[in-house]
Amino acid sequence: MYRNFSEIRQAAREKSGARAAVPMGHDEASLEALVMAAEEDIATGVVFAPKALVAETLGRTGIKLPPSIEMVDIESEASAAIEAVRCVSSGEATILMKGMLKTAGFLKAALDKEVGLRTGRVLSHIAVVHAPRQDRLVAVTDGGMIPRPTAEQIVQIVQNAASVMMRLGCETPRAALLAAVEVEDPHLPETSLFASIARDGIEGVEVQGPLAVDGAIDPEAAAVKRITGPVAGRANILVTHDLSCGNIFAKAFMYMTNTDVGGMIAGATAPIVMLSRSDAARTKLNSLALGVVTGA
Repeated sequence: MYRNFSEIRQAAREKSGARAAVPMGHDEASLEALVMAAEEDIATGVVFAPKALVAETLGRTGIKLPPSIEMVDIESEASAAIEAVRCVSSGEATILMKGMLKTAGFLKAALDKEVGLRTGRVLSHIAVVHAPRQDRLVAVTDGGMIPRPTAEQIVQIVQNAASVMMRLGCETPRAALLAAVEVEDPHLPETSLFASIARDGIEGVEVQGPLAVDGAIDPEAAAVKRITGPVAGRANILVTHDLSCGNIFAKAFMYMTNTDVGGMIAGATAPIVMLSRSDAARTKLNSLALGVVTGA
């Protein structure tokens, strides 16, 4: 299994033909990420955005776009989003990456009935993180798509994450269903929900819950708390019970620790890189590489 994002980027370089379509990708971080992706032979790109905004960013930052990055002059966010999605659904590009536009408009285009990237499966956001203290990549899900998933949706969220992790070389996906405690508590309804899912099991995935995060990822903490099971201390997938928890958890990794992160939406016909508008170019580059490696 890949151990960090350096290895993921190297694996992405060994593939060929990746091309990212980026609606409203006129911001500095998006353009810088595309330039880095081109320089590292990870992907080429096409940006759908107003020409004037692109020119302003290039003039202000001094970024030089290589010939492998195409610009399409489109004035409105809605048009940029739908044309970028059309570019991916038609096969002209292989990855959709969110630029400087609101999530609602981006997802509306991505899920468009005519040109969208739906498959009929649940779409879920996965943040793959590599923290300095950890010896492995860990997926955090779902912090971007489903506000309060049902048990059936959680099963598909876990399956989406397991599929991504297996494409990263993980032989045994181990999903921890996270809560504040390891026992069912009537004051914490997610504990009963997660206990029920864990009892039923999920095909192809080792699943355990409810688990607190320390007992899920740290073997010593699991031993001290006398938590046993197939996932305790060894989780490589961390599942939260709602979108807010997943979003806060993933962003805390990014902004409060020295952690490498890449994020994408799984369950669509093509990888969708959806990050915060404030995310840095390195995070966007990691996410592009993640999409290239897992999208084959």
